Amino acid sequence: MSVLVAVGVVGALVLSAFWHIERTSDPPDVGAFAHSAATRTAGEAAARKSSTRLTNLTSALSWAVPLGTSVADSCQTEDRNPFFGPPHWAPINCVRSSVLYLAFDGNIRTRLHQLDAVLARQEWTGSGSLPNTLTGMATWMSQAGGDPSPAASRQGSTEPPGSQPICLSTTYGPVTQKRVLPHGGLGVRLSVAVAELPCTPHVETGDIQTDGMPVKATRDGTAYLTWRPLSTDAVSRSAFTAHRYVAAFSLVDSYAVQPTPKT
Repeated sequence: MSVLVAVGVVGALVLSAFWHIERTSDPPDVGAFAHSAATRTAGEAAARKSSTRLTNLTSALSWAVPLGTSVADSCQTEDRNPFFGPPHWAPINCVRSSVLYLAFDGNIRTRLHQLDAVLARQEWTGSGSLPNTLTGMATWMSQAGGDPSPAASRQGSTEPPGSQPICLSTTYGPVTQKRVLPHGGLGVRLSVAVAELPCTPHVETGDIQTDGMPVKATRDGTAYLTWRPLSTDAVSRSAFTAHRYVAAFSLVDSYAVQPTPKT
């Protein structure tokens, strides 16, 4: 028995040493790519375009109250083969994630129609297989949520039946962009979320929201260029004290990609 145990221990040590040797590979130099002249130029253009797009949205929604905008601009890669064999590093991808938060009140059907109209005028088009407008999403959710409320029907409510509380989101792309932004590819997408208590809007912040507090991603291969965070939970809680609904516009612009050598 003792011989078998010894053999097992030796085998485990050998396997551990082999795994360590196979796994020893530094990630690509993300910082060098992030601070290169070409990436900085692309990042500055992405920042200008993102700011203009969100400013235009704010201006067009005069009935909504601006709550603030967060920005997380980072370049990162990740090991796609994290357990056995040599690391397989994904292409370095630089992404600017900007989130505009707004609060509003009023009839939710009317507001969703207004949001859809503004997004259409600003040449955003829905993507994916689900209903690709906020109004369409609300209708789909009400049908999936069960029969209309008898009380709401008697009162002539125009709010989507069976979907309270409001907690919905959908994704858009520019009409000039032929397909949805691929993972790790170049392009833009806009996710729009609308929520009321007890929900908070689902957003792509570009950082990690841990226990309601934003923190930078700390895994290997991440370099932040800009980080002006807001806590989605904190912004929503504050807004809900005075307003019924919170909308979040998550604008994600993937503006630079560098392939990494295969190992």
